[in-house]
Amino acid sequence: MHPFPTYPRCPVCGDPAVNPGALGVRWFWDGANARVVGRFTPGRDHTGYAGRMHGGLVSALLDEAMAWACAVERRSYCVTGELKVRFKGAATLGDELTVTARVVGGGWGRYLKAEAELRSSTGELHASAASTFAALSREESMAMREALVIHPGDLDVLDA
Repeated sequence: MHPFPTYPRCPVCGDPAVNPGALGVRWFWDGANARVVGRFTPGRDHTGYAGRMHGGLVSALLDEAMAWACAVERRSYCVTGELKVRFKGAATLGDELTVTARVVGGGWGRYLKAEAELRSSTGELHASAASTFAALSREESMAMREALVIHPGDLDVLDA
């Protein structure tokens, strides 16, 4: 699997040393299965209610995973146009969660659709999402790339 670059101030993939509220998720491209994979273990700072992970944070994880899947497909960074999340069960604190996302269908013009899932360490489905993304122009994508931290071995979607 190939890691993606990070944006230090991002609330999801950001560096907690730069953004103390960042989740610090590291995303990977699983080329064999044409999907994005990331893992996150929620702690007490991620509580929504009664030991459960906040639904907004669940949504953010699903959204970012789908954005990376779309970026690989289009070789361009993409932004969310629509996001639909279905919560199936509470994600509990302290459990390592796995988020996966993939592009579904070919899309139209600069738009494409993606799906994602968030599962517990035992494979229980906690949430799923479907979304529509819009690919940024080459110029906008190149500007976005300048803000990223790209480590050796990271998948640069603009050069993929």
